Amino acid sequence: MSMRKVAIVGDATSVAGFRPLGFAVFPLAVPSAARGIWGELVGGEYAAVLVTEAVFEEIEDLIAAQADVPLPAVTVIPGAGSAGGVGQAKIDAAIERALGTKVFIREEDG
Repeated sequence: MSMRKVAIVGDATSVAGFRPLGFAVFPLAVPSAARGIWGELVGGEYAAVLVTEAVFEEIEDLIAAQADVPLPAVTVIPGAGSAGGVGQAKIDAAIERALGTKVFIREEDG
């Protein structure tokens, strides 16, 4: 049985630090370039593919088509300097699907 790898796709600043951890790193000059490597990413070599929010926004349709396939698992992560809004929205949507209702979290005062 061969070991599958983890890939990370995004701008060079966001993905560079993952190489020493053993990730397959795919630095992109522009987020739309992810379309050109998508076939390689979902071709069977990778168990998980992490994409930055900027990449997610460019290839959301490809990621959605992969949603019902067990591998690779595709996850959105914030890129360098990103506020993380896409990832949080996806977590909120998953919780809402699981519970059947939206969960409101009250922020505590300081």
